[in-house]
Amino acid sequence: MLLTNYHTHFELDDGSGTLQDYAESAAAKGLSIIGFSPHAPLPYTNDWAMTEENCAVYLGLAKKVKKEWAGRLEVYTGLEIDYIPGKGGPSNNKYKSMNLDYRIGSVHSIMEPESGEELSVDGPVEDLIRLLERRFGRNAENMVDTYFNLEMEMLEAGGFDILGHCDLIKKRNTDNRFFDPNMKRYRDKALEMLKIAAAKDVVIEVNTGGLSRGAITELYPSPWMLKQCCELGIPLTLSADAHQPDHLDFHLTEAVKEVKSAGYREIYFFSEGKWRPQPI
Repeated sequence: MLLTNYHTHFELDDGSGTLQDYAESAAAKGLSIIGFSPHAPLPYTNDWAMTEENCAVYLGLAKKVKKEWAGRLEVYTGLEIDYIPGKGGPSNNKYKSMNLDYRIGSVHSIMEPESGEELSVDGPVEDLIRLLERRFGRNAENMVDTYFNLEMEMLEAGGFDILGHCDLIKKRNTDNRFFDPNMKRYRDKALEMLKIAAAKDVVIEVNTGGLSRGAITELYPSPWMLKQCCELGIPLTLSADAHQPDHLDFHLTEAVKEVKSAGYREIYFFSEGKWRPQPI
């Protein structure tokens, strides 16, 4: 099967290495296709997304790398775009003018109303604790509901091709510290989100980034969610969510096994403007 990766970060956001480094690594590892997807600029101060200035630089660099590798490696230009209610998201008109090949839609944060601050669900665990205490009164079930509700709002708004790490809320929940992902309420809410994803005809990424960086011990989405995706007929694509060039193929073999175990017999790749299935 063709090896591909559409979720990568580099030195202008919270990754490391240049776009050229990623292209060279992709070629060396036998990938047929690579897509760049740094974090799009955010409407608040942070240390992980590109600035508006760097976004323009990125687009120029991506165009150059794509041209340089033409005929040797398929290179595509994308962005990972956060959905923040009332402030921005993948459906914003400004992304239409960027001539992107694809967009990843993601939710990384939830607003803390008292301060108006966006607190990350996958960053320092202290952020998650602050969010849990200040917004949700230590009610983790309500926090989980809010996270999946935000993803559903983003799906309804549209404007993206790939749903990024769709159960990211579990990243800092080591040993079920904050909530039990097996509880009925969690699963019902996650399934509600997946049903909307199926109706909106987006591709869900099987993301190995949490494994690569040692944050969690399973994929996004969890095995039970992969089985639900299969039952709902949701197309999947592989993603390493690489933050350094050497991580482009980390755990992809294990991901294919999990996908097959969930009932899938094909996985999708993006090439020449279309999503195409290939057998696994």
